[in-house]
Amino acid sequence: MQNTTSFVPRIIVVLFLIATIVASSWYAYPLLTKEEPSAITFYYSGPLSLDSTELSVNSVKLALEKHHYSAGGMPVKLVVLDDGDKTGAWTEHGEQRVVNIAATDPTTVAYIGPLNSGAAKISMPVLNKQGIVQISPSATWPGLTKSGFLPGEPGIFYPTGIPHFVRVAATDDLQGPSGAQWAHELGFTSVYVVNDKDPYGVGIADLFQHEAERIGMSVVGSESVSPESAVYVPVAARILAAKPDLVYYGGLTADGGPELLKYIREHGSQAAFMGPDGIFEQEFISKAGTSSEGVYMTAIGAPPEEVKTPTAEAFIQTYKNKFHASPDVFGALAYDATNALLDAIDRVHSNDRAAILHEVKNIHKQPGVFATWGFDERGDTSLTLISGSIVKRGNILFEKVLSK
Repeated sequence: MQNTTSFVPRIIVVLFLIATIVASSWYAYPLLTKEEPSAITFYYSGPLSLDSTELSVNSVKLALEKHHYSAGGMPVKLVVLDDGDKTGAWTEHGEQRVVNIAATDPTTVAYIGPLNSGAAKISMPVLNKQGIVQISPSATWPGLTKSGFLPGEPGIFYPTGIPHFVRVAATDDLQGPSGAQWAHELGFTSVYVVNDKDPYGVGIADLFQHEAERIGMSVVGSESVSPESAVYVPVAARILAAKPDLVYYGGLTADGGPELLKYIREHGSQAAFMGPDGIFEQEFISKAGTSSEGVYMTAIGAPPEEVKTPTAEAFIQTYKNKFHASPDVFGALAYDATNALLDAIDRVHSNDRAAILHEVKNIHKQPGVFATWGFDERGDTSLTLISGSIVKRGNILFEKVLSK
């Protein structure tokens, strides 16, 4: 028979231990099971070899710091990836690699970029299938959102039928014609039009040419060029023979524009030289050297320091304090794009991609560096500011507003 006298104290000890464990678990449980807010990720895509890309990335970081790297109660992670080569040119392989990484990351809620329109054509269908909002500060080809430019556009970029792409930069159907009108105002009567074979360059060169012909300028030649000497040298020779008042280069710095300009200058051409925002960067001046003096450049927006608004001045000062340099146009647009994303996620207070996309597409009154802006039904910005600048003594100096 069991000794009940010794059994009772054992029960008391066991019960005491159980009570102690339960009590300690009661207080520890909330700490052990408390869930941290889900982290969300923004991906940024651009050619990181370009100095201008660094200005854009810095501006994105500045907006994130302003929001304490948080949105909708969730921590925000920024992943910056390179879609370019060592020259600063975007590549199809590079953009495909970047977008595949972003699209397969379950925490991705936004894709900032890419910077180039041709690259956007690669990433847009991939992100569309995942319902990830894509916002570009500088992809300006109209066909990304508007019909009537190239066959199948823009529908081919939206396989789900639900547009996911928005942009804070005005489109080339505004910039190209504005450049032609400025050239006419400057008194140029003949122009040789060159493109860099990139979709952006081909598109804006065509838009410039159509407007130039419409307003009575003589287009004495039109063709493509690339940085390889075997290609741009014969083009330069034909430009020298045609003796135009102006050479219009529709393209990117990395695709042969500086080399073309240096060659025709070295061989005696005094023709003026103009290009769009694809060359609106110090990189162009560095590559072209003294030949860049007097080059005309058009750009989406205007240099932030020329805007003269409290928002612009605050952005410039904060940027200078942080990075000890001045921001550029596309940096300002990247800053606006990032703030818009963060504000939208704050309103949604969720990491749901569909909800975020819906909220972003319905932005109509967003405070920005240049002005209050919003997106139209296609995802294009209401800001249509185009400016003209001239290279003087190695610097890009604002000249005038071309279109509001």
